[in-house]
Amino acid sequence: MPETYKILFLSTHEWSDLWRRRQRLAHELSLRPEVASVLYVNPPVLSSVLDVARGRFMPSHLGDSRRAHLDAILGRPRKASARVWVYTGTEKTLPLTKKEVIRRLKPLNAFNASAYVNRMRACFSRLPGEERIVYASHPLHAFALDAFKPRALSCYDWTDDWTQFELIPLADRDEYARLDARMPREVDVVFAVSRELVERARRLNNNVHWLPNATSLHEIMDRPAAPDAVVERIPRPRLGYVGHIGDRVDFDLLRTVAEARPGWSIVMVGPVWSNRTAEAEELGLWPNVHFVGPRPYAGLPDIIGQLDVCLIPHTLDALTASMDPIKLYDYLATGKPIVTTPVAGVERFADAIYISGPASDFVAQVEQALVEPGEALREKRQAYGRDNSWSARAAQLWSMLMSAQPATRSMAGAARKMGLSSTP
Repeated sequence: MPETYKILFLSTHEWSDLWRRRQRLAHELSLRPEVASVLYVNPPVLSSVLDVARGRFMPSHLGDSRRAHLDAILGRPRKASARVWVYTGTEKTLPLTKKEVIRRLKPLNAFNASAYVNRMRACFSRLPGEERIVYASHPLHAFALDAFKPRALSCYDWTDDWTQFELIPLADRDEYARLDARMPREVDVVFAVSRELVERARRLNNNVHWLPNATSLHEIMDRPAAPDAVVERIPRPRLGYVGHIGDRVDFDLLRTVAEARPGWSIVMVGPVWSNRTAEAEELGLWPNVHFVGPRPYAGLPDIIGQLDVCLIPHTLDALTASMDPIKLYDYLATGKPIVTTPVAGVERFADAIYISGPASDFVAQVEQALVEPGEALREKRQAYGRDNSWSARAAQLWSMLMSAQPATRSMAGAARKMGLSSTP
């Protein structure tokens, strides 16, 4: 009888409408006949029994639902689909109080960390599947390499140069850098989103594969159109940016475009990161710049359809040298003209998009995109979108995973057949 697998899928993004890399790959992997279950692990919250009793919680993706926070404390998952369970744990089982001296107590923090891991292990052990796969995607997931043994395989989905972000989740940057180096070094296989990360991973691991981003936007483009009322009121031509408005956005470049062409409307669609609020507010002072807030993924075809040109105005630095923007694939699926700075990943589609040099050239590229003749480039972009689907990407991932470290898998299988428990 063929072995079946269960996947511990540790994510930096909470389970939502499957529009980002983590959710989409977890969903696609759960559809495979070899996979019996996926435990999708949301980012943890900081909630205690005392918080539930009071009904007051720190801001998180769980909102103010007492039931959701209690489930996090008790380690109870919710079933999201036939083979996907979504788990949110808490790192604050015991209240940490407002007193700094108590919050820093090592025994208290060690207990909370241990409780978080133990509940996750207990939940994972109850799910169907014989062989265990640990799928990590962030330096802070290093704990799983120690906590989930034995296992058939471990992998690291490396999508960003995490140490280059301005805001990091640890106070100690040196410790963060140590974990960042540990992940690609100690897993069985590394999936790297860009060529830059592939080369870096190969210095640490012999089993590295390039796994770029993809899109599922083409799957929802055939439904009836529902134009966004806010965007519809903005004058044309509309140049649009869709995505998180954070460290990667070149606000100076956008300000240059707004000043150079006051007749163009720049539409910013997405949430603004807290550390970029000041830059966004300053840019929003220009009368032709419009921040319209986030929109659900299902509505993106309509939003992008209301734009005349799609923008990727990213900075050129160590962070964007390692990236592969998902928005590029979503833009391609719609066929809309795309103007981008020369960040990593865009060069593969140079025959169908507009890649700028300096700021003045960015304006010139937008002008060219606005008068693009015929349908040939539009059709080429849509073909690129269809060729880069998340379902195809997940199939590539699984094939790479199953070819990785066969000795590791056979050792885990031998241990199971000898009666050694594969559960904690």
